[in-house]
Amino acid sequence: MRLTFLSHTAMGGPFVVGSHQLAKALAKRGNDVLHISAPLSPAHLALAFRDAHSRLRWRQWVTRGSTLDGVREVVPLTVLPWNLLRKSCSGWKLYSRCMLESPTRRLSARQLRASDCILIDEPRFAGMLDDLAGVPIVYRATDLYAQQRNDPTIEAAERVMCARADVLLATSEPVAAHLTRLSKRRVSVVTNGVEFDHFAQPREGNLTAILTGAGNRASRAVYVGAFDGRFGESTLLTAVRALCDATFVLIGPGSKELAQRWALPNVLGLGPQPYEALPGILSECSVGLLPMSSAPENAGRSPMKLYEYLAAGLTVAATSTEELRRRALPATSLAQSAYDFARAVASAFSMAQEPDILADARECARAQSWSEKASRIEELIAGAKSLPGVAACP
Repeated sequence: MRLTFLSHTAMGGPFVVGSHQLAKALAKRGNDVLHISAPLSPAHLALAFRDAHSRLRWRQWVTRGSTLDGVREVVPLTVLPWNLLRKSCSGWKLYSRCMLESPTRRLSARQLRASDCILIDEPRFAGMLDDLAGVPIVYRATDLYAQQRNDPTIEAAERVMCARADVLLATSEPVAAHLTRLSKRRVSVVTNGVEFDHFAQPREGNLTAILTGAGNRASRAVYVGAFDGRFGESTLLTAVRALCDATFVLIGPGSKELAQRWALPNVLGLGPQPYEALPGILSECSVGLLPMSSAPENAGRSPMKLYEYLAAGLTVAATSTEELRRRALPATSLAQSAYDFARAVASAFSMAQEPDILADARECARAQSWSEKASRIEELIAGAKSLPGVAACP
């Protein structure tokens, strides 16, 4: 099949999101996959002077994209930034209809209509839907977007997306409930998965140099991710202060700055690390951390790091959410409050000494591979394509 992703995040940067993994997995299964990210705008130009990924995105726009892991990645440009258009009641229509694939080529509906199916996880692309009649559309919602971005205008675009899409897909039950409220339709849940072999490969004796001197494996807990409003800074800080014998390793943009601000001897900030390096670092730790803030958008999260931690042989300490309680995963200790997080981390360290628990957790992660997720999505696409006139799912 010829598949196109319209995604909120470009490939090749510090964050690997679900659409990247699904695109790669579907390409490995023999599909021709195009991945189009949310567009650049003139407002992004200043970032190109100080951010390597921004420079890569501008280069991809100028050169009409590149191929990454078997996936054709295209970064478009819009001259009308979202922050300007959102003030208009139909700004989302203009946002995605005025994009350029390159300096000389418009991202046209004709080009997208050549797809056998279009998978969308960025609702602001809804302006393109009027020109895509007859093409099966999968709307794959990965977050409670309006809450996540503090932008209620996005919900109008989501309503249009829900009305047009042939398949509604959510990565968690809370997000599915949100789509059901908007659409009054059936919503399938396919959670985020894990590139299992990437994280589970044995790395005997591979002590990562950057961790030398930062305690030992049995005493290390690691957090990998963003340090934005969804990150529970105060939640993690309570555990750092309570567990002085543990070393807390922080990875991601902003982690070095946070470690410097805390100035605590048992905290190491490594900054962003390449995706390829993460398995080696995780294999030298015992506990994976998911400290979440009280931000309401956390309720809909399907954390990719959850299964990546388990596949790498770690136990997990996480802030409790409805979604995580529903999954009831092995080797996972949930904290009911910020003050309870230290207890959850201590419990995770204890579980890390139990080989049977770790084995069960790894098998659980294996069952959540991106290959399995891609197979499920192929089934949903096949069902949508078999409907007369590409009608909406019942």
